[in-house]
Amino acid sequence: MKVIVSFMAVLLLLEGNYAMAESDYRNFVCVHEKDHLPLLDAEADAWYKEALSLTKRQYEIRGSVRQDILALYHKAAARDHWKAMHNLAGLYRTGWPGALDKDPQKALDLYERMVQLGIPQGFYDMGAMIGNRNGVTNPETDGLTYLDKAAQLGNPAAQLRLGQIYIYELKEDGLGLKYVNCSAEQNYAEAYYELGMYYNIKGNFPLAVRNHQMAVSLGHGTSAMILEGAFDKRTPPHLAFYYAPDEKLKELYGRINAQLEADPDLRFPNLLKDHPLPPHPTQGYDADKPIDWKPDELK
Repeated sequence: MKVIVSFMAVLLLLEGNYAMAESDYRNFVCVHEKDHLPLLDAEADAWYKEALSLTKRQYEIRGSVRQDILALYHKAAARDHWKAMHNLAGLYRTGWPGALDKDPQKALDLYERMVQLGIPQGFYDMGAMIGNRNGVTNPETDGLTYLDKAAQLGNPAAQLRLGQIYIYELKEDGLGLKYVNCSAEQNYAEAYYELGMYYNIKGNFPLAVRNHQMAVSLGHGTSAMILEGAFDKRTPPHLAFYYAPDEKLKELYGRINAQLEADPDLRFPNLLKDHPLPPHPTQGYDADKPIDWKPDELK
């Protein structure tokens, strides 16, 4: 799904004393968002997709294309098309020069409607709105309550954020990884990126690089830059995950990064199959397994 405004940076503001429920690893259930989404009105979905196609042309004609995009989003949102509501609310939250003035209350109204409809993304967005105190005064509950509800309904961004809280704030890696892996299962590139960073910290460099490769296949540019550097002979060993330099892989990920800068919507579904990673010089394919262990696709 095309997302015009990301709230991850806003959710990072949800700091302080986390009133999280007592952990129970055995009772964790991985829920996917697709199982909690309503059917979309066909005509509204066509308007939404037309608006998305126009976003690539929005700078061709001053203001006029943006007005067309807004009109399509408004029509789709009127029929409770949650993706259109999410994008439209994001534009009201930030404003859109030459097309729309900033109006946090209208954004909040759209998020509240999404919550009424039981849309996972709506709970996530509302949590972000509360966390930023953007248009919300004296909320009855805090942003983490909405974040938890979004995760229960399978929202991958919410699951990722809860996983980060459990891992880095509450020091419960086991439970946190369950959340992050559940998010990654839904092809959420940011979750694979997070796993790459986590395993780097833990010193399991093959898993770090493998997760960054998964993130790249899903269009994550930062992971592409990390892998480009990992195989560059000029990169200091500790920043290259202690991999041997590989000019072909360096050029591959440099090229992918450039492609993603030009078109962030690109995906590379055959990346792992067509360009398998080499084993780590000292850790093989997983530092926690015997040196001769290989992933299933490489056996």
